[in-house]
Amino acid sequence: MAANLRYHVAEEENAVVAQRLKKFPTIAGKLLREPRMKLSRMADIGGVRAVLPDQDAVYRIGARLRKNWTITKTRDYIAEPKDDGYRALHLIDRHGGRLIEVQLRTRYQDRWANAVEVMARDFAPGLKFGGGPEGVRDYFVALAEMVASLDQGRPVDAAVLARLSSLREHVDTLEAERER
Repeated sequence: MAANLRYHVAEEENAVVAQRLKKFPTIAGKLLREPRMKLSRMADIGGVRAVLPDQDAVYRIGARLRKNWTITKTRDYIAEPKDDGYRALHLIDRHGGRLIEVQLRTRYQDRWANAVEVMARDFAPGLKFGGGPEGVRDYFVALAEMVASLDQGRPVDAAVLARLSSLREHVDTLEAERER
């Protein structure tokens, strides 16, 4: 699938494609967090991701994949972001009898998601699932708003920048405390 995704994004400037398999502890954690989830319906055990130059490219590639692949579900987290600010276009593809998650993100969205991963791993466990210190969660929501503005070519609202500056103090304090 990753090779096929590379084919579909080849015309996009500096597109990057990656693949991954979810690790057992992450699968178990998801099953515990979502008790109604069945392993056979878990569509993100295997996944591929394309990081694309802009939002137009994300939607263009999404349309191309819906036309050429067996897409069974679409989740547009750009139009309807998650509560934590996460944005990307997710497509679920049935490939070889298995459900595979395809994530299409802009460069900014990818940087945001990677920053959340690092913060969750190093300082704020549970951040990806609504946990962690409130100030850190709020910081990443504000950062996601800034990313959305940049992706849409809009100036970043001054109130968002002020909120980010204020909340950054919480993040810096947490990092300093954890490093002691």
